[in-house]
Amino acid sequence: MSTISNKIRSATAQLSQMYKPSLAFARSVLIASAAVTLSLMGARQLGILEPVELSAYDQMLRWRSDETPDSRLLVVGITEADIQKLNQWPISDRKIAEILQKLEKMQPAVIGLDVLRDVPLGDGRQELTKVLQKSDRIIGVCLVTDGSPDNPGSPPPPGMPTNRVGFADFGVDPGGILRRALLFMKPPTIEGKSSVEKHLCNDSSQVLFSFNLQLALRYLQGQKISPKLAADQSLWLGKTQLKKLESNDGGYRNADARGYQILINYRSRLQVANQVRITDVLEGKIEPDLVKDKIVLIGYTTETVKDFFYTPYSARKQSNQFMPGIVAHAQVVSQILSAVLDNRPMFWFWPEWAEILWISAWSILGGTLASRMAHPVRLALTFGAILSGCCAIGFGIFLLGGWVPVAAPALALILTGGSIVSADRFNKAGYGKAISDRVKQVFKIEIDQAKKEQQVAEITESDFFKELQQKKDKLRISKKESSEKAPSDPQEIIASSPELPNVESQTDEYLNQLQEKAKQQKQRAAVTESESASPTGVPNDTRCGASSAETKHDDEFSDLQTKAKQMRQRKDAQKMIKDEKIDSLTDKEDLGGKEE
Repeated sequence: MSTISNKIRSATAQLSQMYKPSLAFARSVLIASAAVTLSLMGARQLGILEPVELSAYDQMLRWRSDETPDSRLLVVGITEADIQKLNQWPISDRKIAEILQKLEKMQPAVIGLDVLRDVPLGDGRQELTKVLQKSDRIIGVCLVTDGSPDNPGSPPPPGMPTNRVGFADFGVDPGGILRRALLFMKPPTIEGKSSVEKHLCNDSSQVLFSFNLQLALRYLQGQKISPKLAADQSLWLGKTQLKKLESNDGGYRNADARGYQILINYRSRLQVANQVRITDVLEGKIEPDLVKDKIVLIGYTTETVKDFFYTPYSARKQSNQFMPGIVAHAQVVSQILSAVLDNRPMFWFWPEWAEILWISAWSILGGTLASRMAHPVRLALTFGAILSGCCAIGFGIFLLGGWVPVAAPALALILTGGSIVSADRFNKAGYGKAISDRVKQVFKIEIDQAKKEQQVAEITESDFFKELQQKKDKLRISKKESSEKAPSDPQEIIASSPELPNVESQTDEYLNQLQEKAKQQKQRAAVTESESASPTGVPNDTRCGASSAETKHDDEFSDLQTKAKQMRQRKDAQKMIKDEKIDSLTDKEDLGGKEE
């Protein structure tokens, strides 16, 4: 068994020596990776990386090819040319009523009127109210209050039931870019007591559906699909879940996720659906097939109304930077219908633990490459290729409907690799060794100081020191007695004091022996070194005898050192006691002289 255990220990020692460099390498890479990953996760949590991740999202959206227009939708836009042709601004109630009547004759599935009609505009108010009350295909809009008395929101057109009204509000990200859509929400409570007129879109007790969700639900009713709210408050349309966007999903950090929001999966940057002008409808220039069984959306497309948004497609554009509000609603309606009827994926996100693993994996890869490659050009080219691969993988996942971090893993790759390269250059330049030596020196000084304090404590606790303390006390007592007798001759006090052991001669004797032993020890060490350096061998028994003799002399040497140390301490104590006596006698003589 002992042979087997010895072999196992030997094999283990060999393996540890063999893999020691690899273990040191792995440890340095893992430490650097952990530090970089934790730093990036902290930066993400603080929202520092959110603008970079959102910019990466916008770029991937622009890289994606446009889809064909959605044939289930038709956008009827009110352009600047229509306003000039009709010579009306804003479009009167009578013209709106006429447009709605012409479209209804073509039997659309649902008509969405994204035009505020809370107050009369021009003539024809009664006609418009009649059309809105009579038809069950028309969905109107309102604007939700922001909770302040100065902005109470805009009510829906008069006479429309609540189940045919949807709010037209969007939630925009910092910078004014539209990436999210609200599906339903509760209006916020208006602060303070005021005389604000209460309506549907400022009633905090109501749950409102968005304009685009109302249009999609009305169309899906014809497909026998109804909405359902699951136990976790998620919205299901048939077998499709419209997953709620959380505040930390994707690249967002602490985003305003109130209400029920989804990330907009844009269909196209140019044409989400077929589009005609309002004057084409009034003049009867459109084909009925464009309207029949379709979702028709009516709204302003001119920039005069200020109903437009920046989108991810707006970057680096000199013109056509904005998307009209009616087109943005069409994007959301098309997204919902495509997800339910065409199995087009909604955006999905990884949980936080998966994102941490994803970032740390790229960090470890960067550290490994940096520690394995010494040539700077080769390392730079490799890092460029790996970064391109990281972006390509993120874009591939994006095409499948997933939004995973892209900027964070790229930064993890660069920062970990850069830290490994910097540490290697730092150590090679000698700075690391200099700092290490300085730190060791500081610790050595502290250790030496602690050692000295320990030695002082040992001396004060020794029996010899206690014996000296007792003799000192006796001398003080004798001093008091002698002061009462007041002797005139200092020599008498010295003669009458208890005799101390005469250690001076013994100390000198031990010191002489110690020096002689040290001299012999040096000569013996020189002879041993010359024998070991000679080419001829020395018998083992001779070496063993020499070793035992050296051990014996070392023991004698240590004993002499100890005795010499004790003699020095006694000599110092004797001198200290004599000095105290002489000082005492001198003080008494001075006192006697003054009395005389």
